[in-house]
Amino acid sequence: MNFHSIDYLLFLPVVVALYYATPQRFRWLVLLLVSNVFYGSWRLEFLPLLWLTTGIDYAVGRVLPGVESRWRRNALLALSLSSNLGLLLFFKYFALAANTTMSLWSGGEPGAFEPISIILPLGISFYTFQTLGYVIDIYRRRREPERHLGYFAVYVMYFPQLIAGPIERPGHLLPQLRRKHLFDVRLAAAGGAMMLIGYFKKLVIADRLAEVVPGVLSAPQDHSPLAVILASMGSIYQYYADISGYADIAIGSSLILGIRLTRNFNRPLAAASISEFWQRWHITVTTWFRDYVYMPIARAGRGRWRKPAATLLTIAIISFWHGAAWTWLAAGLIAGTVMILEGAVRRNRGLAKATRSVLGAVGLGDRGVRLVQDNSNRLVLWLFLILLGSLVNAADWSAAMRIWMRMGELPGQVGGLAFSLADIGFVPRTVLLAIVGLEIYQWLDARRPVFERLADRGLPTAWAFYYAVAAAILVLGTFDRSGFIYFNF
Repeated sequence: MNFHSIDYLLFLPVVVALYYATPQRFRWLVLLLVSNVFYGSWRLEFLPLLWLTTGIDYAVGRVLPGVESRWRRNALLALSLSSNLGLLLFFKYFALAANTTMSLWSGGEPGAFEPISIILPLGISFYTFQTLGYVIDIYRRRREPERHLGYFAVYVMYFPQLIAGPIERPGHLLPQLRRKHLFDVRLAAAGGAMMLIGYFKKLVIADRLAEVVPGVLSAPQDHSPLAVILASMGSIYQYYADISGYADIAIGSSLILGIRLTRNFNRPLAAASISEFWQRWHITVTTWFRDYVYMPIARAGRGRWRKPAATLLTIAIISFWHGAAWTWLAAGLIAGTVMILEGAVRRNRGLAKATRSVLGAVGLGDRGVRLVQDNSNRLVLWLFLILLGSLVNAADWSAAMRIWMRMGELPGQVGGLAFSLADIGFVPRTVLLAIVGLEIYQWLDARRPVFERLADRGLPTAWAFYYAVAAAILVLGTFDRSGFIYFNF
């Protein structure tokens, strides 16, 4: 059952009605049942795997506080880590490791072996991290365990965020599940409006870009260098619109039930550096890795290189988590290296002073200096994003090289002034206008929520705006794509 299916649009109102019609003490049961129906509608055979993870981490969490022996506590933590990460590594990375090994064994000859493929259980990365964070917090004595199995199961399986996040922390979600929520028309309207924007991102922008961008990157020799670069940038925007669209629908669906999920995206493409980009992109994932991967590594070592090493390793893992391919790992290593360099430059007072002196000598004041610095960082960010867009769309390293070689011909195109509308013509004009419209909406929303702006102008204005968005989705959207990108994560 996909968020953008008729089934879900019929499912959600039924859930809302059942939830508010049920006495508070049984609402957890409603959420648990509908969450299992939601997950089981995809592949019923993976539902026991979800319950296995839930049961192990519930039991470990209950036992940990009463255990004082250090080795026994470590053994319990190891049980949780090995069971959760073992399943995740098997389903997500076993095929990559096996196919790489067979490719090396066969000398890389095409058709020398039949590649292995394993179906990835939907949402396994997200619910694994959510339960692991819960157990680690109890192990660190930072929270008490949830004693009610039903509430803990809902915490793990809550249907809006089960498949692709946000990854919730127990201190944020569990208390809300116990709280009595009364139906709030304004909150439900805000949730519905957020869902509508999510559908616009997904159906009008992401899925339309998915129809045209891969064709350019799979045959770069048939397109101009500028078109290939724009397609790589379009690929990143497709990822953003698809993934943040899912998050908007998830957060909006939950808001109708009165339960607030954590914000997951904060205009990452408006970031001024790679470091800031990761702070704005899938926030619950990056903060999870910060707390449970980066901080332990950074604190464990000694010397000046422990934090840079922790940064490089953490960003590489985040990137490899996004895609089970060596190209994703390479992108992570590049991003981590650039982040380390960014930090070194930012902390180098002598270099900063020299830069200000040089820019001041040519007539730029403090404001001009800041503008140059910010745009220099943005240039580095977008060069990385272009590289990332090519890497994640390349079938292998040779395909990536073909893309890069074609991009490298851009100076010749610029020198010959060989530009035409065909360079951007592969993207429908309606999609370009939709992107511009979304960026304006997000720019306004970042300063003051658009929902509040419209509410202040009265119902006719608000309804007119959202009817226009709904009409754009119905007229311009595509409805024949099966799922969201993060279903592969």
